[in-house]
Amino acid sequence: MINYYSLGPDKRINEIVFAGSHDAGITSGASNVQTQSVDIMLQAAAGVRIFDLRIAAVKAGKDALGNKAVQMRAFHADGMLKKDETKTRFMPEFNRTETLERTKLRGGGFGMSLEKMLEDAAKFVRSPFGSTEFLLLKFDKSTNWSLIAEACVTLLGDTLYRGGGNLNNKTLKQLRGKVVVLFTPAGLAEVVKDYPPGSGIFGIKNVAGEGAQYDDEYNGLQYFGKGGTSPFNPRNKIAQNVKKQTKLMQAGGHANPDVMGMMYWTTTGLDESIYKRNRTMWTAPNQAKLAALWNNGLGDAVRSGAPDSLDLGSPSSGNAIKRFMPNFIMIDFADDTKCKTIFELNQRPATELVGLDDF
Repeated sequence: MINYYSLGPDKRINEIVFAGSHDAGITSGASNVQTQSVDIMLQAAAGVRIFDLRIAAVKAGKDALGNKAVQMRAFHADGMLKKDETKTRFMPEFNRTETLERTKLRGGGFGMSLEKMLEDAAKFVRSPFGSTEFLLLKFDKSTNWSLIAEACVTLLGDTLYRGGGNLNNKTLKQLRGKVVVLFTPAGLAEVVKDYPPGSGIFGIKNVAGEGAQYDDEYNGLQYFGKGGTSPFNPRNKIAQNVKKQTKLMQAGGHANPDVMGMMYWTTTGLDESIYKRNRTMWTAPNQAKLAALWNNGLGDAVRSGAPDSLDLGSPSSGNAIKRFMPNFIMIDFADDTKCKTIFELNQRPATELVGLDDF
């Protein structure tokens, strides 16, 4: 069982490298849609600590009185294939009727329910093997933000982290046994009146955008990175991702070491099997996996954050390389093997990382 707390209770989360689950709730569907194979509980048990969640209200039959119902579920679709309409529908999760945005997809697919995912997250950190760990739930590209916030506060209960301030500098000890809920700026703006700081709803801000800057006083988490490739170009998706990650990292990097770097090692698109493409990214054993990871974006992430004067091939550069590694490595089809490869980046001697720049 992967245990990040074993790295040291006073380790700040911006000092460690951990696995993230891309489109964490999409555990079923067509081969060009499905991105994960197990639920949130099992992903967390495998070693995932940050979950990328996109939530929408989808048709869910009728209630006992024959009223049309909807359910909050994860979705995976390009924005151009998504249609939102204002409807009044019964919501079983809340046992009431709400006027909300109901979503239909012309492509992509829906995944697990929000209720199931939140219950899994709470169950994990309450379990004996998860009681020293933490989970980050990153909500993005969603609708009905106020309902998502209500569900998080209600279903996570005492496992919801309600501390305040800059999350980047929080220690493993401060976050142990807690689930941290993160809303992107658009979502936070919709709910901040009802869910102010201290309520358990934090912001998450990408400082990769033009003019964006790291703020020591920010109430939430700040990161640098961006995933995704063109959904309309099905060829050479792995090469596309590497090219995009390289270009992004070289555009400015995350020179402030307090910013949490996010690297995507994913290959989603409209066509072809995501699972089959993903397998080719995890074929090399042991040490070769680290070299492959370095080649497919990790090296670019380190180079972007490290000063120009740092010689990545120098025997003295190992500790500096570890300092500038991205903190989140987002993956598809999270499992024990992939998460262990990422976790071991925290434990590898710095000397092993020297010279990887030659790959």
